[in-house]
Amino acid sequence: MVPSPTHVAALHGLGVPPDRLERLSAALGLPFWRPGSPAGEGFGPSVLLLVGDVDAVEAPDFWRRPFGAWIEVAGLSDAQVVEAARRAVRADLFACVTTVAANRLHLAGRILNGLAALHPMPETQRDDMELALHEAISNAVVHGNLQVEGMKGLSVEALERFSHDLAARMADPAFAGRRIEVAAWLESAAAVVEVADEGTGFDRPERIDYGASGRGLDLIAAIVEELQLLDGGRRIRMRFPL
Repeated sequence: MVPSPTHVAALHGLGVPPDRLERLSAALGLPFWRPGSPAGEGFGPSVLLLVGDVDAVEAPDFWRRPFGAWIEVAGLSDAQVVEAARRAVRADLFACVTTVAANRLHLAGRILNGLAALHPMPETQRDDMELALHEAISNAVVHGNLQVEGMKGLSVEALERFSHDLAARMADPAFAGRRIEVAAWLESAAAVVEVADEGTGFDRPERIDYGASGRGLDLIAAIVEELQLLDGGRRIRMRFPL
């Protein structure tokens, strides 16, 4: 059983078979939430959206309060959904989606919209945070889950190779079905955001300074207050001052 949630108070399903939704509701100990019924705002309890049809979740309404956590359940067993929910209930915002969905949804912008709703911030600060988050998610998708090397130079041939490799890996379910996870939570004077992938990782120290380079880390490090690489490079933790 999942421990009593701190940030998630109810469950909503979208494109998930009713019998599976009932099983997961019981396993998670979360009641159903239906549009029109009350739900928490701000830092209060939010709704966990379980998604079976990623096309539907592109609608903006499903990325606003009361929703605060999103799990794409296709390809996951019930036990894996429950494990993802364990991580979701500890975050103010949480998303667990396939590589294909992360690539389609402009995930960075949606997460930043959610953070801005919880903690209003100046436009310039929000733009910087979105840029860093976009770079982290892009790296997780392309270099992490799809395991596509970056362009070697700026030639037409290099661009064609990169585009070909990217399309080929995105068409391969073994790569495209890997997960991207984003978790965000607010502290007293900072927002902390983690992006995790299921790739092979890379050889970097756990903690790096602003001079870091490789896979866009120099750009991210120039924006964030603190940057950590965890799980062998498969998870990046960014701390932004607020």
